[in-house]
Amino acid sequence: MNTSRWEDAQEYEKNWWARHSEAMDPGFYKYYADELLDALKGLMTISDQTRILEIGSGAAGILTCLKNTHRFAIDTLEDYYSTVEKFVQFRDPSVRYFKAKGEKIPFDDLSFDLIIMDNVLDHCERPHQVMVEICRVLKQGGMAFFRQNTYHLWGTFIRKALEGFQIDKGHPHTFTKRYLENEMKALGLTILKRKKRGYFRTWARELTSGKLIDLVKAFLFAPRDKTLYVVKKTVPT
Repeated sequence: MNTSRWEDAQEYEKNWWARHSEAMDPGFYKYYADELLDALKGLMTISDQTRILEIGSGAAGILTCLKNTHRFAIDTLEDYYSTVEKFVQFRDPSVRYFKAKGEKIPFDDLSFDLIIMDNVLDHCERPHQVMVEICRVLKQGGMAFFRQNTYHLWGTFIRKALEGFQIDKGHPHTFTKRYLENEMKALGLTILKRKKRGYFRTWARELTSGKLIDLVKAFLFAPRDKTLYVVKKTVPT
């Protein structure tokens, strides 16, 4: 993907947050944090010494609702989020936020026990490089929590065919589960848990939303399936 397409997506993302910030309740991050903790049950216990990085933390990030000492967050739009008073007030001030890309994470090798990336990979400029960087900074035996919209083969074909029209301006990339899982395995990440919402639920919601873009996606049968993964780094990088 060329850089200008990614920059257009970033501008769209920033404008989306700006339009919705006044009415938005950042409390949804608490719900997401509870989902993360539930996903990690039986796999990992977050202690005060657990080093956590969230990639694409947005307004505050899931990690602002986790309670431990070593929490770090990166986002390419951090210089915007840090100027919105509502977001700043909601954030836990002990979390350290940085403006940075997932393609070039500003931390040393083997720095983190847990990495969080919640519906972010399809916003990135070079998703494969982001995955490589995650493996670089994740400790041996460390875990990563991924949640990502995925599509079946037909949905992927439709979305890529429509990409020239930028129907979905904020999401320049489209993934199948097979692609993501092959990528993880190739990089030495073992899938410990996978949970999917299902295509039909999204399709039914889009069909009845009343929004033109949703109706187009529903009639083309290109719904997304929100898929959650917990993976463990098992092969040294």
